Amino acid sequence: TLFPYTTLFRSQAVSAVLDTSLITLCSSALSNAGMKIPEGVLSRFVASLLVKRFVILAGLSGSGKTKLAIAFAEWIKEFDEQLKVVSVGADWNGTESVFGYRDALDPNRFVKPVSGILDIVIKAEDDPSRPYFLILDEMNLSHVERYFSDFLSAMESDCEINLHTAEDALDGVPPSIELPKNLFIIGTVNVD
Repeated sequence: TLFPYTTLFRSQAVSAVLDTSLITLCSSALSNAGMKIPEGVLSRFVASLLVKRFVILAGLSGSGKTKLAIAFAEWIKEFDEQLKVVSVGADWNGTESVFGYRDALDPNRFVKPVSGILDIVIKAEDDPSRPYFLILDEMNLSHVERYFSDFLSAMESDCEINLHTAEDALDGVPPSIELPKNLFIIGTVNVD
């Protein structure tokens, strides 16, 4: 169902979290879907997302981290394109899995990553009125600093991420991109 507080979440106003009806509605919806969430967890999760736009859920395997992230995003989103769940691969050794790369044999071609991460970043940038969610499942399967360093740096400094050196877009990919303010990233990490 459509999240009735979309405008509050879009504005990223932390005070929206204090509106107990937001948490109550979400908690009721998740409870009706069969999820049991300890009291306070949902409030902290939503508040963290609103403050930083990047949250890592850590815990034992099978404890519901990914399910919580997906259920919350499903509850808020209006369209399927607003949510992308990506399983981090053990072979992610560089930013190519996140942002793609310029084809070395054909410099007029850009190869987007099969993960779809770049696609959701571009969609969020093109549609600033709706929240978009990127869920990176099992981030610890590869070294985060190898595949996610540009992303983390851009989040912390609000700087652009350089994607290629061409003057114009290649295959719909601009030379650089800022991380949109309406893109929320949720990562999961198993600690067992």
